[in-house]
Amino acid sequence: MTQPPPPGPPQQPYGQQPYPQQPGQPYPNQYGYPPAQPPRKRKKWPWILLAILVVFIAGFAGCTALVGGAINSVDEESKKEVAVTYEVTGDGQGAIVTYTSADMNMAQESGIALPWTKEVTVTGIIKTASLTASNGFEDSGSITCRILVDGAVVTENTSSGVGATASCVQADLGGN
Repeated sequence: MTQPPPPGPPQQPYGQQPYPQQPGQPYPNQYGYPPAQPPRKRKKWPWILLAILVVFIAGFAGCTALVGGAINSVDEESKKEVAVTYEVTGDGQGAIVTYTSADMNMAQESGIALPWTKEVTVTGIIKTASLTASNGFEDSGSITCRILVDGAVVTENTSSGVGATASCVQADLGGN
């Protein structure tokens, strides 16, 4: 049988000296300080949440500015006034004229003598002018309709014969 090892510190391999252990320490340390703890990791989720919140607020502010600018532009356009002049010329004596009035309703005048002129001021978001002129059934000459905006002709049409009809339409009056 073999004998148990003698009591005392364990023997080190040849050439190595044992480190003295301080009382109360769980493991030996050559400097007498506990080992340094690894640095605590900072939580990343609050920064990610803050970045998402900043992007959301910036997006909301940008959309609000765009919508506000669009509303302002529409409001300015709806208040803008455009001077429209309707003209009808021709050979006939009993023409029938239908046109868009200032409040965007249709108006009609019958049996009018030519030349005929009507001035209206158009406002609103959609500014459209419409003019239709017809010869009477007794008139066989030509008839011409003309729409002028601020004194400049924007559309003109001519027709001739018994009951001839000339039609002029101009959308987007005063558009940029």
